[in-house]
Amino acid sequence: MIGVLGGMGPAATLDFMAKLVRLTPAEREQDHLPLLVVSDPRVPDRVGPILRGEGESPLAAMQAGVRRLERAGALCVAIPCHTAHAWYEPLAAATPLPILHIVDATLAELERLAVPRRPLGLLATAATLRAGLYQERLAAAGHPALLPSDEVMAAAVLPAIALVKRARAAEAAPLLQRAVEHLRTAGADRVLLACTELPLALAAAPHPACIDATEALARSCLAWWQRQASRASRGDG
Repeated sequence: MIGVLGGMGPAATLDFMAKLVRLTPAEREQDHLPLLVVSDPRVPDRVGPILRGEGESPLAAMQAGVRRLERAGALCVAIPCHTAHAWYEPLAAATPLPILHIVDATLAELERLAVPRRPLGLLATAATLRAGLYQERLAAAGHPALLPSDEVMAAAVLPAIALVKRARAAEAAPLLQRAVEHLRTAGADRVLLACTELPLALAAAPHPACIDATEALARSCLAWWQRQASRASRGDG
């Protein structure tokens, strides 16, 4: 089974699972991937520790969630939350299970889509940007990151994320559209949605320039599962 460490936030977790179901080439329900899900919104907020060095660390709660998945029989873990990956190394070090990294999945998606090696717009929380989860690795892959201005972050990106968390995604859509066009005007052909709330804002009308990191993580899970199935069929264990 694939373990999902979710709840950060709950709607993003459901969106990730829905995309995994949609991407799976299933002819019947038994063909879908078995999942074990811990969706616990009580995990402490990730923003304070990253941006201000204050507030309770979410690491212990996330480690407890991974242990629950491990005890329940998960064979790998996916985390549909970008800021949680700021603690990826200690999380991975505390479990024998492989944890699929959302940035690895996104870079693989850029290759799959044959995105030209040009500047890429990056929309994310202020904490994800501060943690630098993407910038260096995108640049190394030939995609220097174009970031939204402080004004657009304050007036569009962060309010859009907050609206999605309040189950008001329709109101978030025009704000996110504004942020996308801001980055395209700045020179980005494509824009990466590097917050798992942001794709929900555009669910009703996806923007053709946007790349969905949540969907990339779902593809990574499917690819992992297919590799395991192939090994099992060859008797590789």
